[in-house]
Amino acid sequence: MVVPVEDLHVLTLEMAPEQVEETTAWLIEVAGTSPVELDKPSHAKVWLEVYFQDEIEALLVASSAQLRFACPSAVRALAQQDWTRFWQHHFKPHRIGRRIWIRPAWSDASPPDPGMHTILVNPGLSFGTGEHFTTRFCLEALDAFLETAPVPGRLFDAGCGSAIISIAAAALGCPEILAVDHDPLALESARENLELNGVSGVTLQQMDLTAEWPEGSFDWIFANLFSSLLVELSPRLARSCTEYLVVTGIREIEAEMVAEAFARNGLVEVRSDGDREWCGFVFKKGSPG
Repeated sequence: MVVPVEDLHVLTLEMAPEQVEETTAWLIEVAGTSPVELDKPSHAKVWLEVYFQDEIEALLVASSAQLRFACPSAVRALAQQDWTRFWQHHFKPHRIGRRIWIRPAWSDASPPDPGMHTILVNPGLSFGTGEHFTTRFCLEALDAFLETAPVPGRLFDAGCGSAIISIAAAALGCPEILAVDHDPLALESARENLELNGVSGVTLQQMDLTAEWPEGSFDWIFANLFSSLLVELSPRLARSCTEYLVVTGIREIEAEMVAEAFARNGLVEVRSDGDREWCGFVFKKGSPG
C-alpha cells in the first residue's frame, strides 16, 4: 500500500521557471524522489513540492536548497483529510483520445461512449492522473498508434509514475510491459493502481536509468522524464526502440536540444506538440545507416 499520507511532511520550494529543471535534478539526487511542480495562472513563480516521511530530512533538504538556489521554502505536515479534499476537488473524470476514460477511484462516472476503456486512478503521491500535458501527450500518442499500428509485443514505460500509461497500454491490448521508476513511493502508487484496475502483464521495477538498463528491445517506448536526462539517455533509448519512441517532460525552451539528440541517434520525428510550457515528441526508428 502507499505510505499513509498523515506520515508525510511536504517541502515547498518557490522559484523562477528557469530554475525548475536544475532544482528537480538536484532534488532527485539528494532526496531520492521526484518533486511535484505546481503552477498558478498569472503567477511568474513556480513551486516544487517534495514529500518526506521524516520531518528532519525535509528540514535539512530545505536548508540545503535555500543555500544552493536562494529560493524560499517551507515544510508542513500533510493531513490525510487535506490530501483527500485536494484530489476530490481537482481530479475529475476526463476523456483522452478516442478510447481512454480516466476517472478517480472514488467516482462512478460512466464514459461518454460505451466502447471506451475506463482506467481507475488513485493519484497517491506521483500525480499521474492524465491531466498534465506530459501524461496526456503519452496517452494520446498511445491511443493514436493503435488506430493504425499493430499492438506492440513489448512496451517500456520509463518514468512510470502512477503507471497510468502502462495501465492504458494493457487495456488496449499490449501483452508485455516493463514499467520502471527510481522513486519507491511512485512504484507503491503504481502497484496500487495496477491492482485497482486488475491489470496483469505489467512488470514494475525500481531502476535508476543512469546506472542500469533493462535487457532486450522494445517495440514502443514511453519516456516521461526531463530534458537533460532524456538527452543523456538518448543513445540507449534509441538502441532499445524498434518502432516508436515517445518522449516528454520537456520544457518548450529545451525542445530543440532534445529533438537534435534523438535525431543524432537515428530517430525520425513524426509528431510534436506543446502547450507553450511543456512539449513532447514522437519518434520513429529510422532505417539503419
